[in-house]
Amino acid sequence: MGIRDRFADQYARQKTMTGPEKKANDIIGKLMMRKAIVPIAAMVVLVAIGIVAKIPWWALLGLEILAAVGGYFYLKNEGKKYQEFTPYVGNLISVEKKGKDGHTVLIKQGKKPIKLDLKYGGEDLEKLKKNTLVQITYNPVGKIGVVVTRNNFK
Repeated sequence: MGIRDRFADQYARQKTMTGPEKKANDIIGKLMMRKAIVPIAAMVVLVAIGIVAKIPWWALLGLEILAAVGGYFYLKNEGKKYQEFTPYVGNLISVEKKGKDGHTVLIKQGKKPIKLDLKYGGEDLEKLKKNTLVQITYNPVGKIGVVVTRNNFK
């Protein structure tokens, strides 16, 4: 499969995504871009040290390739953490705003309330009324919450 086919598949998949999938994809993309800064900065520092220390070009190229491969596997492992979502369905009890970009959400699922700490995706829950049936997919590692279904707006 060539690069053109991969791009076409990715573009077609992006066009058929639902709203919650797009939102989760955007949030995960932003988080991965933040994680990508570490390998890029390491490669720039490696080049600077190589120039100052007058390391031969072939050794510097080898070190850069090692840094690129290490960065690839680092980003691959970090990306796996953000792909595991747990669905929660229940009545929305309360939404509290914590600081600048955090939210604490209480959902009553059956008889027990569930407390979710959200860092990303809590803005959608502020618009909902209390005691509405809501389905949220939650990632505890990234504290990402995406509202899948909602019934009543304020």
